[in-house]
Amino acid sequence: MTSDSTDIFVFRMKITVNKGFISRKLGGKTVIFDGEKSLLFTLNETATLIYKKLVYGWDINQISDFLVKKYGLNKKQADKDIRNLVSDLQRKKIIKTA
Repeated sequence: MTSDSTDIFVFRMKITVNKGFISRKLGGKTVIFDGEKSLLFTLNETATLIYKKLVYGWDINQISDFLVKKYGLNKKQADKDIRNLVSDLQRKKIIKTA
């Protein structure tokens, strides 16, 4: 999957997956390649699931509800984990908020 500026919404903010990143699922993990900087990022199985849901337009509440049901997490922890991943993806310039 090559992101061509896919728009998604989370935290009531518009999120865009930046151009130039190529992502591939390998087993349970996702590898994201930054062609401009020649950097490779790897997401574990849970981060892959969250990233996939973000790309498909799920909001934080939908994703956290899903994680609560799938993994038995409490809602507060699920929300925190999602926010941490989104922040990390922003720092790495994989996604941006509008």
